Amino acid sequence: MADSYDSRYTGFFACFNRQEYFEAHEVLEGLWLECKDGRRDFYKGLIQVAAVFVKLQQGKLEPAQRIAARATTHLTRYGPCFEGLTLPLVIGLLNSVRDGQNPLAIHGPPRLALETP
Repeated sequence: MADSYDSRYTGFFACFNRQEYFEAHEVLEGLWLECKDGRRDFYKGLIQVAAVFVKLQQGKLEPAQRIAARATTHLTRYGPCFEGLTLPLVIGLLNSVRDGQNPLAIHGPPRLALETP
C-alpha cells in the first residue's frame, strides 16, 4: 500500500482483510478521533463497515443491517473513489447486508484494497 497514507488507515485494511473486523475498527478509531476535516465522516463510515462485519461474524444480522444503513449514509457522500478506496464495492457489500444477506456466508470474506495514488 502507498506510503502516503496514514499507517492507521492502511492498518484498517490489513486487519479487515485478515477478518479481524474488531481490530480494524479499533485501529482506525484513533485517526477518526483526531480528524477535523472532511474525511472524518469517511473514517466513521469505514469504522461502521468493520462493525457490520463484527455483527455478521456473531450471526447478528439485524444489528448489522442497522449499522450498514448508517455506514452507507456516511460513505455515499464520497466517491466513487476516495482516499484510494473504490466506494461502489463497499457500498455494494453494505447494500447486500441491508437486503438481508450475509456476504461472509455467501461469498466468503470480502477483501478491500487501496488504489495507489
